[in-house]
Order: sequence, then structure tokens, then C-alpha cells
Amino acid sequence: MSLRTTTWHTIREASMICGLPESTLRYYEQIGIIPPIARDQSGHRAYSDDDLTRLSSVACLSATGMPIDSMRAYLRNTEDGEEGARRQVELLDAQALRLAARAEAIRMQQAYVSLKTLYWQAVAEGRDADAQALLDEHRDVIEQVKRLPDGIKE
Repeated sequence: MSLRTTTWHTIREASMICGLPESTLRYYEQIGIIPPIARDQSGHRAYSDDDLTRLSSVACLSATGMPIDSMRAYLRNTEDGEEGARRQVELLDAQALRLAARAEAIRMQQAYVSLKTLYWQAVAEGRDADAQALLDEHRDVIEQVKRLPDGIKE
């Protein structure tokens, strides 16, 4: 039987390894996304290898734009066997839908930028009637972009 030794890491090392800023690591600990981190003799955070594994998962979830409550649920579900796995699928399906909505919003934004580029090219060339026709023909694109939620416009 081999004993596993724990390697301890500073917050700076943890940040570099998982790719999250130090301030985010502190925040995630404060709001309970990650459990309280051990402290060394000086009171500084000391991250274990297990903490880094958890943080790597959190970093990936965060990179998908997953809401904090969903990340919290995802991390809880990992300990619940088959039922937890079913809930994971539901959480990930919901995140896939959010990402699809964002992708569609980006597609609409690209269409709008292309439309406006063509519009201004026509104006620059003195083809005002063509410019107006473009706006008239693609009014749906303009209306869809105006209706995008503010969070998606950023």
C-alpha cells in the first residue's frame, strides 16, 4: 500500500495551473463554488492537488459561460452516482441551449455588420437608392438585432 503525499500550491501557482485569476479563486471560495482552502502557517491559501483538479473543472465550466448556480449543482452532482449523472446531462443540455442561443445571436450580429457595410459602401459610391433598398430588404435582420438581450450583445 502506497501513501499518497499531497503537494501544496500557492494561490499564484493554482491560478497559473487552472487558468483562473487569483481574485476569481478567492471569489469562488467565498461563494462556496469550491470548499474552504487550507491555510499554511502564515495564513496564506495552500491548494492541494485535489483542489486543483476541482478548479480545473470549474475553469472549464466557467469558460462555457455556465451560470454559477449551475456550476455549483454540477459539482454537487459528481458525488451522486447515476442520479447525479442524469442531472449532469440536464445541466449540460441546458448549457448547450444557452450556447446555441449565443451562437445564433452572434450570427445575427455578423449579418447586421455585413448589411451595414454594404449599406455604407453604397452610400460612399453615391448609390443612395441601393443603400435604402438594402435596408428595406433586410429590415428583419435589423429588427432581430434590436431584440437581442443586452447580455448577448456584449
